[in-house]
Amino acid sequence: MYLSIAKKLWEASLSSKTNELDEKHATIVNQAKNQKYHQLLNNYRNWGMQDDCGAPLQFNFYSLKSYGLYRYIKYIFGTLLSNIIHGPDQRSYFFDDISIIKLIKGYDILKKCPIHQSPGNNLAYFFSRRHSANIRWLRYIYFTSVIRNFFNNTSNNTFNLKTILDIGTYYGGFQYVMKKIFPQANFILVDFPHQLARSAIFLGESFPGSTMYAIYDQNTFRKYCSEIHTTTYDFLFVTVDYYHKFSEVFTGSDLRVDLLTNFYSLGEMSRKEFKSYLNSSIMLNSKYLYFCNRYDSSPFYEPTFSESYSILDYLLEGFNISINRSAGIHNYATPVRKLFGKTKARPISAGYFELVQENMN
Repeated sequence: MYLSIAKKLWEASLSSKTNELDEKHATIVNQAKNQKYHQLLNNYRNWGMQDDCGAPLQFNFYSLKSYGLYRYIKYIFGTLLSNIIHGPDQRSYFFDDISIIKLIKGYDILKKCPIHQSPGNNLAYFFSRRHSANIRWLRYIYFTSVIRNFFNNTSNNTFNLKTILDIGTYYGGFQYVMKKIFPQANFILVDFPHQLARSAIFLGESFPGSTMYAIYDQNTFRKYCSEIHTTTYDFLFVTVDYYHKFSEVFTGSDLRVDLLTNFYSLGEMSRKEFKSYLNSSIMLNSKYLYFCNRYDSSPFYEPTFSESYSILDYLLEGFNISINRSAGIHNYATPVRKLFGKTKARPISAGYFELVQENMN
């Protein structure tokens, strides 16, 4: 079932429009159109435009076998060369992230969700024979830890987390970890069709008995509307083109999301898209919101994106702030990039905040 859903989503992706997208996402969507379906099946996690962000250099036979000899040797030499040119500490923040995950008592989640046991992975750093991760994976472990801590505290420990909507899902790694920790939860994934195709493959292989459905055209939307009160899915995929129609029907049917999340991508959107998501009925009706985005999405000294948003832009009327702090993940990253005519490893240009808001209505 999941492969047929993935193929339909991939087919829908071939007609994705990019004229109203920011430059970054327009480039990703256009490049994805060049990826054949069989290429998607073979490389749904790591492809030309996106990957798992690497891991500290460690030779292990798992990565050699997963990568293949040629690609793994190429990766090793590329990493060594980068270390020589830009310094050996580019991925050392990986270990700081581990320490922070331990600090918030989330290491048991990492133990329960080793990356080398997840489908489609080809790069892992091993802490022991059974425990592994890479940089992107730690992101999912961290966010899940924060969510578990929040709903386990004294004021929220009776709350039953049933429906979780995530905007910007990539291949579904966050949903994988969350499903392992909150097995009773149902997930709504919102993204471009090609990203949801990746998620369908990954989550279908990860949870073979799970129920799935995808909304990507008028027929699938109508079918969902006709069954909205009688059918629930472990994973519901909603393409960005149908998000707002879905939002109105979902909210108009007296349904409500328990937790709506977005990590990074809202701050990368055009002003029009940003406002449309924050003003969507499904978001305004959600019980809790969890955002992780940059304090300044496009600093004047390094304008990363076309629009500049601050934390103030994410505050919604009718919501109380439950958590407002600097994000604890990837804080010490020093990505290599060109700035002021020099290419070198630098700290990130603007830090990230974590914001949890509770709907008071």
